[in-house]
Amino acid sequence: MEAELYKELSENDRSAVRELVEECNHADHTNYDTDLDGDFYYIIRNDDKEESGLNSELFAVLSGYLLGETIDGKQVLEVEAFTHPAMRRIGFFSTCYNSLKDDFRNYRIRFMIKSPLYGFDDPEYEHISFESDSGDHDICLGHEAAAGETDYGRAPDEQMIKSAVPFIFPDTYETLCAISAVHLYDELFMEKELARSIADPGDSLCNRFGEVYLSGYNSDTLYLYGLLVYDKYLGRGHGRKLMESVENYEKKGPYKKILLQVSDSNHIAYRLYQHLGYKERERIIYFLV
Repeated sequence: MEAELYKELSENDRSAVRELVEECNHADHTNYDTDLDGDFYYIIRNDDKEESGLNSELFAVLSGYLLGETIDGKQVLEVEAFTHPAMRRIGFFSTCYNSLKDDFRNYRIRFMIKSPLYGFDDPEYEHISFESDSGDHDICLGHEAAAGETDYGRAPDEQMIKSAVPFIFPDTYETLCAISAVHLYDELFMEKELARSIADPGDSLCNRFGEVYLSGYNSDTLYLYGLLVYDKYLGRGHGRKLMESVENYEKKGPYKKILLQVSDSNHIAYRLYQHLGYKERERIIYFLV
């Protein structure tokens, strides 16, 4: 069975992809966007429903995005992959991945995997930690990091924030190991409920020490899309003061929560948000091949 490559999806195929992603979200307790907007797609169809015993139109889909980034001089593709829950561990993901590698031979591939939103205690999840038993902070799959090797620019003696234990199906983990995928970092979406509702400050709270930018995310949530403390003022608590000025903004309005995005490799910002009471709402785990 082959994976067909498409640059555009017909309305029927788009509907079938949406149905497959919904099936995966339901089974895995995730919230992937069902309207995939990739630059290309690899699709494996369910051409014989009677033989497969499955009513779904598709067995698997892999969606790829051209990021415009480079790693080691090679362009990067970002990939999301979905296999119907009833058809896992029989090679459909490998079929899509091998087709991708044949067509994009000089690219690095970055996989995006979301942690479940709930159901962490379900027995079907495999609990996999990316911390080594020795306490070493080099994190990888498929091979051990060489002695003294840095983790994508991190100093060897730098204390990494411990990655959350991702909950990944065993077949996904085995596949990532087989292709020597390296765990890059986790992207966290964090949220805090405010003591009182505020208006949108926009960029009005920027000052000589730094900048802070917000915009409306939905009817009751502000999205913090920029926090910057100028270099000469770092380490003096100005980041905390900027955040507190946002949370205590004097003008009342409809916004009861603040949502922000931060990488677990951005140690200073991550710890600041933790100390201010922001809680993890969603986590995206990135791997590189």
